[in-house]
Amino acid sequence: MAHSQFIKTVTSARDLSKTDTEILKVLITKEGGLLISEITEYIKRSERNVRNRLDLLIKKGLLKKKIEVLNNKRLAHRYSLESVEKIVEASKNHLLKKVGELNNLLHFND
Repeated sequence: MAHSQFIKTVTSARDLSKTDTEILKVLITKEGGLLISEITEYIKRSERNVRNRLDLLIKKGLLKKKIEVLNNKRLAHRYSLESVEKIVEASKNHLLKKVGELNNLLHFND
C-alpha cells in the first residue's frame, strides 16, 4: 500500500501522464529494473511512446538507466527508479519552482 501512495503523491506533484504513472507502478515493484521491451509488455504501450516517456522521466529525475550486455551480445538499457530520496528531492524542487513562479505573478503587476 505504501508503494501506491508514493506513486500517487509523486504523480500528483509532478503532473505526470497516465503512461508515466503506469511506468512508475511497474518499476517500483521490480528491484533490478526492466528493459524497454519488458516495460512495453507490462503496460501495453508502443515502444516509441515508452521510449519518449522514459526519457522524460529521466530528465525529471525520477528514473535512471544503465547499459547492460544481453546474452546475444547486444547492448540494452535497463530502467529503474531513482532512490526515494532523489525522487522526493526532485519533486520538492519542482514544486518550489512552481511556487516561485506563482509568487512572481503577484509582483508582475507592481
